[in-house]
Amino acid sequence: MALFIIAFICVLGLIGFILYKHRLKLTGKKTVKKVCDDETMESLTKVRDDESMERGTKEDEGSSSSCAGAAAPHVHSQPSESVGDTNIAELRKHAVEITINPKSSHPGLTVSKDRKTVRDAPDYKHTGKGFPYELCAIGAQRFASGRRYWEVELAQEDKPPKNYWLIGVTKHANFRVKDRSAVTPSNGFWFLCSDGPNGFYISSDPSVSLPLTPRPERLGVLLDYGEGQLSFYNVKERKHVLTMNIRFTGSVTPLFNPGVGDQSSLMILDCPKPVETPVESSEPLLRNSSDA
Repeated sequence: MALFIIAFICVLGLIGFILYKHRLKLTGKKTVKKVCDDETMESLTKVRDDESMERGTKEDEGSSSSCAGAAAPHVHSQPSESVGDTNIAELRKHAVEITINPKSSHPGLTVSKDRKTVRDAPDYKHTGKGFPYELCAIGAQRFASGRRYWEVELAQEDKPPKNYWLIGVTKHANFRVKDRSAVTPSNGFWFLCSDGPNGFYISSDPSVSLPLTPRPERLGVLLDYGEGQLSFYNVKERKHVLTMNIRFTGSVTPLFNPGVGDQSSLMILDCPKPVETPVESSEPLLRNSSDA
């Protein structure tokens, strides 16, 4: 019995020793593998960093060489006369004269003699709720091609900017608007509207509102008939406001609505012509008398 116990103890000791050696072997393999993985990641990271630095150096060199060979005005990221992202002078190259057709405008409006300024008449009483969509003034010009641009003043000197206005285009030469349901794209109306404390929104069904700050004091309108686009710009801030994609059919005319209750009128401006830089002449400014 004693011999059996001694033999059993020896067998257990041998099994324990074998298991211990096997564990050391496994631990060693894992340690080696981890070190190799760490070294590989370190080497890959270094290669990527070196490649990134090399690409960055090449790109910097390419940028420097291209800028060095460019004319000075083209180095600026924005047009030299612009504080925003829009070159107003380029837009004004498409400027056209716009006037209001009094015969096609709502009788509750007062239109100036030059047909450039419009506002709600003193005796007009808005009895409905919300924006007075019926106070529409129609432009005298119609367009069915090309690019056309015009600007509208929304604040007069010593007066706050208008809170209520509607500006856009319509396909109707004569149309009496009754309510909001009538001025939709399906009925041939596309516009941007300022409804005082109710904010800004575009013509759609249902209406789509949008944040717009600061409040425009002068609004630019670009009609690109061929591309099917109507774009609006904050002229003083030189910022693009929005662009509407439209499938035009037939001619369209400018659309204006001055709202009610504002101190300022809605005024269509005559856009200044872009200033062209004179071409320098190689001829001398003065000639000697002997050259005459």
